Formats: sequence, structure tokens, C-alpha cells
Amino acid sequence: MHILEQFLLVLGLAMDGFAASVCMGMAAGRRVWPIVGLVSGFHVVMLLMGYALGAGLPESLTAAYPWAAALILSAMGANMIRTAGREEDCGGRSGLTGMAALSLATSVDAMTVGAAFALMGVRPALAGGLMGAVMVTLSLAGSLFGSRVGRARRKAARTAGGVILCLLGAKLLLDVAGVI
Repeated sequence: MHILEQFLLVLGLAMDGFAASVCMGMAAGRRVWPIVGLVSGFHVVMLLMGYALGAGLPESLTAAYPWAAALILSAMGANMIRTAGREEDCGGRSGLTGMAALSLATSVDAMTVGAAFALMGVRPALAGGLMGAVMVTLSLAGSLFGSRVGRARRKAARTAGGVILCLLGAKLLLDVAGVI
């Protein structure tokens, strides 16, 4: 997998975290550093946990991986697009427990991507570092943006992330099928 594809995959995945950071920024106001740490930390930890799980899969399962990964990425993207317009209650998530729960919920997909990275032979340091850098940047921007602007941009961020994941899934499927 090319570094640009890895970056786009992480960027698409991180858009969900960006949307959560906007929500938490709205609830927490200027207290953004804990938000950045929670959202980014959960994403990186879940990605590396998924990597460890993917690295432990038997070789007999790796032949089916490209097909499964393409379908999973496309399904994750379609779900992000489908749920992008849903209103979420941000007001009750200003406490540390609420922030942790939202961070964990938005980082579950990172585990799947981590397993995919392991099966594709991406180095774990590169995968974790890339995810950390993108998540810190987007989480900080999202929480600052949320504390100033509000809900309007969450839908656009989730939709963009979903489109990226769908396109990467389609590209992977076309690669496996030998079309490109």
C-alpha cells in the first residue's frame, strides 16, 4: 500500500474523530487538550490493537483479506455517509466519562483498519505515527472549531470521510479483481 493511500485511509477514518471533536468542543468550550488527547489516543490504541490482531491471523485467512477489506471499508464509508446528518446530543458529553465514551465509539473502526494494515504489511510504527499525527491535528482543529462555530460542519466532515473510505474500498476491490 502506497503512503498516499495509507494517509487517505487514515484521513477518512479520522473524519469521524474530527466530527466527535467538534461535538466535544461545543460541550467543553475551550478545554480542548483533554479532548485532543482522548480522541487521538483512543484512535491510535485501537489501530495498534487491530494491527496486533491482524498480525496474528493465520495465513489461510489472508487470501480472503483483500475482498473482505474492500467490503468493510466500503461499508464503513457508506455508514458514515448514511449517519452524517443525524443530530447527536453534545450537551451531555462534556464530562470526562462522556468524552471517553464518545472517543472510544468513534475509534472502533480504527481497529479494523489496523488489522488491514497488518495484513498489507504496513509497519506498525508508520501506521501508529500516521494515525497519531492526523488525529492530533484533526482533533485539535475540530475541538477548537466546535468551541467557536458549532454543529454545521460535522455533517460535511463525516460525509467527506465516508466518501474517502468508499473510494479506497472500491480501489482495493478493483485492484483485487485485476481491473487496475
